[in-house]
Amino acid sequence: MTQDMAEEVLLMAQSLRSRGRLLTKEQLIASARKVATSGQDFARLTRIIAKNCIDHRCSQELLCAVEQIQTLSNQLRIISSVKASLARSKSSEELLLGNAQQLLRAVSKTVRAAEAASLRGLRQLSSEAEEREVAAFCMQWRRKLLQHRLQETSSRDCDELGLRKTSTKAPPTLAALLPEHYES
Repeated sequence: MTQDMAEEVLLMAQSLRSRGRLLTKEQLIASARKVATSGQDFARLTRIIAKNCIDHRCSQELLCAVEQIQTLSNQLRIISSVKASLARSKSSEELLLGNAQQLLRAVSKTVRAAEAASLRGLRQLSSEAEEREVAAFCMQWRRKLLQHRLQETSSRDCDELGLRKTSTKAPPTLAALLPEHYES
């Protein structure tokens, strides 16, 4: 979901800067609406993590982030609706792009907060399928991270100072789902 959002925003940015495929006004608006809808879906899934997070502080941080994402998604949806009724102008297209980028930055920040919440742990979830799916995704990532950390600590390779060498392989991260140039 986050990758699709990033691709849509990148497509919008390239179109406005005449570097990629040029989008028509309708395509640009459709991309913005798609990003806004994805933002709402992402907020719904993040709320599940927040609701089931063991750490109260992490839970509150996620809930604040969810509110911000919902606000930005609604704002982007409203701007795209207004844009649909206006003539094509560079300033309104840049406003649309700016809001989509702001939403994507908020999502990126929230992904990192969801990582922290997942590391703290999640409560037993209800029998709801969506909640179980979100928890399974978080637990799978957590297992991969812990396995990576275990491999790092069990390494016997030492440098000339006697310090343990770490691998050049980066640890698994939920934030890696977003392209680097959108993280802030």
